[in-house]
Amino acid sequence: MAWIKRTFIALLVIFLLLAGAVAWLLAGLDVNQYKPQLEQLAAKQGIALKLDGDIGWQLWPNIALELQGVQLAPLPQPEQPLVRADRIAVGVALMPLLKKRIEAQEILLMAPQIDLSVDEQGRGNWELLTDAMEAQKKVEAEQPPKLEVPADKAGQDLGLALEKLRIEDGRLNYRDASNDTEYTVEQLRVAADNLVPGGEPGQVEASARISGSALKQPVQLALNSTLALDEGLNGLRLQPLQLELSSGEAAANIHLRGHVRRSAAEQPWQIQMNVNADVEPLRPWLAVTGTELVTQSGDVLQKLSLETSVEGTDKKLDLTPLQLQLDDTVFAGSAQLRNAEMPGLDLTLRGGALVLDDYLPPPAPEAEQTAAEAPATPAEPAPLPLTAMRGFNANLDLSLEQVKAVDLQVDRPQLQLTVDNGLYQLQKLTADLYGGELSSNGQFNARGQSAVAELSGGLANVEISKVQQALFPGDNQGNKVQLSGKTSINWTAQTRGADTLQLQENLRAAVQLSSDQLALAPFNLEKGMCQLVSYAEKTALPERDWPASTRLQDLRANIAVEGNKATIQEILAGIENIAMTGDGEIDLEKQEFDFALGLALVGSRTSADGCTVKNDRWRNRPLPLRCKDSFADAGAGSCKPDSRRLDDLLRDELKHKAEKKYGGKVKEKVDELKDKFKGLFKRD
Repeated sequence: MAWIKRTFIALLVIFLLLAGAVAWLLAGLDVNQYKPQLEQLAAKQGIALKLDGDIGWQLWPNIALELQGVQLAPLPQPEQPLVRADRIAVGVALMPLLKKRIEAQEILLMAPQIDLSVDEQGRGNWELLTDAMEAQKKVEAEQPPKLEVPADKAGQDLGLALEKLRIEDGRLNYRDASNDTEYTVEQLRVAADNLVPGGEPGQVEASARISGSALKQPVQLALNSTLALDEGLNGLRLQPLQLELSSGEAAANIHLRGHVRRSAAEQPWQIQMNVNADVEPLRPWLAVTGTELVTQSGDVLQKLSLETSVEGTDKKLDLTPLQLQLDDTVFAGSAQLRNAEMPGLDLTLRGGALVLDDYLPPPAPEAEQTAAEAPATPAEPAPLPLTAMRGFNANLDLSLEQVKAVDLQVDRPQLQLTVDNGLYQLQKLTADLYGGELSSNGQFNARGQSAVAELSGGLANVEISKVQQALFPGDNQGNKVQLSGKTSINWTAQTRGADTLQLQENLRAAVQLSSDQLALAPFNLEKGMCQLVSYAEKTALPERDWPASTRLQDLRANIAVEGNKATIQEILAGIENIAMTGDGEIDLEKQEFDFALGLALVGSRTSADGCTVKNDRWRNRPLPLRCKDSFADAGAGSCKPDSRRLDDLLRDELKHKAEKKYGGKVKEKVDELKDKFKGLFKRD
């Protein structure tokens, strides 16, 4: 064992001799002579560099230059630093150092702090730095400035061959005064190897903790990448890059592979990148961002993924092909992002079946529904975000195989929408809906002080009961009004306003409704006709089981909508042997209706087992029926004979009978009675 001891002592002596030689060498090398030149060199680049302490040497664990109290700021505002660091150590190569030439191989930043801010006008403080650097480039020669070395130190040189970069306990603060948001990146740690331009790919690892005003809990970030720098720093290759985000149960992974490159310093950057992103599980991220979203199904919002190839420049990026997946629904298509004078987006997506009901809030409990039916205070009008709706262009083409929403099943829906700086044009909205076809188009102009909207379209041969059940599920219980049968609807509508209330009040629409066989419940209009005949002829109402519905044959109706009121200008329909005409009003705000109908009998009986009309004068003559009630209380008793109008008809009928019996003497008797009445009133 003695030889081991002697070997250890010999190595220790050699190490001490080398350490002493290096210490002697460093003692004779005054690096502080470069301090003014470093500050001048930075100033020529538009950067105010401030070194509070001397430049010293670090001997362990590596030989390094050490800078204390470093600050970087825009040259015009040196008192507002963007970057500060307690200590920066620059590792140097030993062999060049023995020749009294400094060659930096490693940089270590201890506790660096970067402060970024945006003022209320949307201008970032880093723009001052970039503007200053651009201004200096205009007055400097194309060649970068060289560091001059004193004549008596000509053997010394300062070179950069960066092989390693280390950042420990870094911090980045970001504040945006325009929208009152703040973010902080802390515990930043970076370890990068082989950052020499034109060299072999190197390994980069980074981690940080992110918190901010939009995050309810911090997010941990971890990055691992193999990257390479092109000569002249004109390119960056990721081979690949893996980014992991987590916060509690929330997790996300982003995978990048490709390059960012330019052919020369004055040329635009070219981007070619394959992107894969997976967010799974997705739902916990709602808690991270403070989003309160309760869905009918707890099995949704579990997975979100994106896969695409990105290619282009900072002015235009093509995402082709583009594949998105939300839970079990897959969308495929392409997109283009434009960053021109007016930002723009082109998006085409084709998807499978989407059960939108699963993503909607659950229905309210019965107690809450009952309370909701009570009259409520009208909601305050919400102003339209007209300014936010301007300033960009878009072309959207979206389609799905099927959508289920509020129990409404829509097959093959397709939406084509163009946006031109606040002008939204609905080029196409089509779908198959319960055996019928939906087709609509229109526009929404948000360029002015108030919005102007137009919409037209139609719904052909749709089963109206299924639409009603889907849109108004509560109306299918009790005595609520119910419709069924194949129906076609056409509409044109216009409105304008600066808020939601004005849009409602200024709504003007014309609607045409038609149906060959439309069933209406819980009203029986034939029973109403028989009640009219019974009242007129002083006969008993036939005893039979009157169903709580009416089948309208060949229905035609014209409806005019003004604000919250819908006026039915004309109704034409047949009911067995009855011809129906009429008009009426629907108050959407009060949820009430009032219809004045005329029922004219064609023939002697209303139906095979209906009532019989003995008097020929009651046939082919509209008898008045009034249907008036609220939607909540509508029932079989909502339609009754209109006694006021019916009494006028009875008076006419009595007059007709009297004239038929007494002939011209009726008028003489009436005049005689009038004279007697006048005489009575003239007596004292």
